[in-house]
Amino acid sequence: MKKSIRPIICILSAFAAASCAGPDQATRDRTSVASDAEKSPTSVEGMTAAVLEIEEALRGGTIRALNEQYRRPYQLDPQDPFKRFLYAYSISDRNEAWQELTKITKLNDRFYWAFLGMAIILDGWKVDDQAEDAFRKALALGPRVALGQARFGKFFLRKGDGPAAIEHLQRAVELDPKRLVFLLDLARAQALAGKLPEALQSYHKLTERDPASFAGFQEMGAVMEKAGDREGAIQALRRAAELDDKAYGVRFDRARLLEEAGRPEEALPVLQDACQTAPETMACWLKLAALAAAQGKPDVRQLAYERVVALEPAHLEANRFLGPVYLEAGEIEKAQLAFQAVLRKDAADVEALWGLARIFDQGEEHSRAIEFCERLLAVQPDHAGARELEKKIFSRYAILDPPIEGKTPDQVFGRNQAHLLSVYKQRLKENPRLQGELLVKVRVTDEGTVEEAVPAQNSVGDPVLELCAVWNLKRSRFPKGLGATYDFALTLRPGG
Repeated sequence: MKKSIRPIICILSAFAAASCAGPDQATRDRTSVASDAEKSPTSVEGMTAAVLEIEEALRGGTIRALNEQYRRPYQLDPQDPFKRFLYAYSISDRNEAWQELTKITKLNDRFYWAFLGMAIILDGWKVDDQAEDAFRKALALGPRVALGQARFGKFFLRKGDGPAAIEHLQRAVELDPKRLVFLLDLARAQALAGKLPEALQSYHKLTERDPASFAGFQEMGAVMEKAGDREGAIQALRRAAELDDKAYGVRFDRARLLEEAGRPEEALPVLQDACQTAPETMACWLKLAALAAAQGKPDVRQLAYERVVALEPAHLEANRFLGPVYLEAGEIEKAQLAFQAVLRKDAADVEALWGLARIFDQGEEHSRAIEFCERLLAVQPDHAGARELEKKIFSRYAILDPPIEGKTPDQVFGRNQAHLLSVYKQRLKENPRLQGELLVKVRVTDEGTVEEAVPAQNSVGDPVLELCAVWNLKRSRFPKGLGATYDFALTLRPGG
């Protein structure tokens, strides 16, 4: 079957006959082919354009439409190797595409494009040994086809072999200087190999010929920075940013370079632009907050940290900054959330403890205000603000300082009872009908400290008496070794 089909394939046209011997033969024989054939879809130029179009469609997700475009000509003339190749190479399932290409090579083992297509697919799969073998077969058939040289060079570029990549990409550029994508890959290979002057020369050529090459300016900026030309890198990245209003990386890198160049005032708006371009990028907002702090821009810093918290509500650094800012601005709810977030990660944070103590005091939640004052003073005993606030609240609720203590639990409870009764008598002067029962559950540790004092029953209805009882009990000192849960019960009656 192979012998009967191949002669038919090879007599389809003058150019097709040349291609059966490989594109290099076709290139050498161009003078013997009519000028119309040179411009035909099966010319080296035409096939190169078609392959690049297929690869673009694969990247862009539009390959099915292109495959349908190639299916009809192939169905009408299935013996034409070019039509069969274009149909096979445009199949979206690359495994199926590869299988179809292998069928072509079995029918015609000198058809260049089938070997090249297989090599490119294998390269995409990172099957390096087979890919290299297929590339070498293709180049043996068509050493003067620029696309094959370029793709083989890109194969080495992916593998990190700069010198080998340069060899083939340089050849591709010489063979087809109009294809700027080959020049771009050559510049990349030169940069990879550490040939920075040559890489910059290639990037300059590229951007001069294509002033709209975003990749050219972006990568040239990176190479310039590596070569020590910071100002050149800044300008190249500026141009890249102008070409793509959604490009985060070039904006972030340009801001970084401006800051490193001692121009933070220029870096700040560039970094703001970068963060707005990629609002989900935490690193950008954190960098903006740091730069704004260094520049004395509290509003920008606040905005940056608010974005950080929106992305990560528990972020310690951001909440540490925002808590005091919100408190000062009177945004109490926001301040409370920020301080609480800080304490979940750092229970001994003085600023957060002090902030919550003040918030609860302002909100008349005095029991919680005392709680945070106590926690703060345990961390920083000489905190003047906490001492003053606690003193004020203690005075209002008759909480004793120093706390009640005793040699036995009964003695401690007895002293608490006596103190509470004296306070009750004072409260009766304001409300002669004040009465009821009070029960507080007190959990004492073996160390003699009170772990918890919780009202279990309170029919008195007086917040001063309740707070007085709870906090005097909570602060009491019991003898060691008698840890247990105790009931502190008291019935309050006028004259009782």
